[in-house]
Amino acid sequence: MWSDVTDRQNGQGGIVSETDVARRPEHMTAGREHDQFYEHLTQRNRGLIAGDEQQHLRTATVLVAGCGSIGGAVVEPLVRLGAETLRLAEPDTFELHNLNRQNGVLTDVGVNKAVALAARARAINPHAAIQVETRGVVPETVEPLLDGAALVIDGIDVTTSRALSCKRLLHVRAHERGVPVISGYDIAGVQMVLVHDYRDPRVAVLGGRLGADRPTPLEPLPFLARVVPLHVLPPEIIPTLERRARGEDVDFPQLGYTAGAFGVIAARVALDLLEGRRVRRRIVLDVHQLSRPSRIAARGVAP
Repeated sequence: MWSDVTDRQNGQGGIVSETDVARRPEHMTAGREHDQFYEHLTQRNRGLIAGDEQQHLRTATVLVAGCGSIGGAVVEPLVRLGAETLRLAEPDTFELHNLNRQNGVLTDVGVNKAVALAARARAINPHAAIQVETRGVVPETVEPLLDGAALVIDGIDVTTSRALSCKRLLHVRAHERGVPVISGYDIAGVQMVLVHDYRDPRVAVLGGRLGADRPTPLEPLPFLARVVPLHVLPPEIIPTLERRARGEDVDFPQLGYTAGAFGVIAARVALDLLEGRRVRRRIVLDVHQLSRPSRIAARGVAP
């Protein structure tokens, strides 16, 4: 099974249907048995998630654009929460150095990230309808990916100009369609979640910090300077930013617990947006500050 999927995604790419990713067990049938399975899967949500909320999540189509540190962190929480219709878009394969923070395992190395995550999601809920787009978000795929989507999770990379162009394209098209987008930025111990509720026509593309007609290419450091407020930037990341500003070829360090925090926050925000509830436009969680004694945290230094 994996060799077939891997060969296909390493070729010309494209959408891989859920039946290509994992075979449905013979004892799982449509209709009543599916409903019974879903009732058991979401049984422990009751009392915290109302029945109509659960149904809205179940029937909503959620696009996860980018399945690395950010997008990959939300797939499993959404499926466990009860989402059943997902579109996963990601052009890259897992590499060993991804495993410190991304939801892959050693046997996933060399496998497209979206394909691997789809298999994991269907291992939790074999009834889930999952499509995989191995070309990622590009001009040829963005419209089909957004067709019928109720919500977008933006996990597209911010460390290359090419990826930033894809991110901007996604937001421009989502804005045109009035589809809300949840974006995440993991910076050292800080997880910053930005909510772009494009159902409100007053909400500008990417918060108005980057105009839709802004010329390409976008550069990572100027982009982050526009999107991430200075007071949110953790001091631990400053040396890396300075080295990159000098043109040094250094990796952008990322941590597993910070990336994982996006899944926690975004899953709840997704539920709120699907219910039409108002949410904060920016949510910031600093894991490092949370664990420090208040006296030290107030000074903004490590113990």
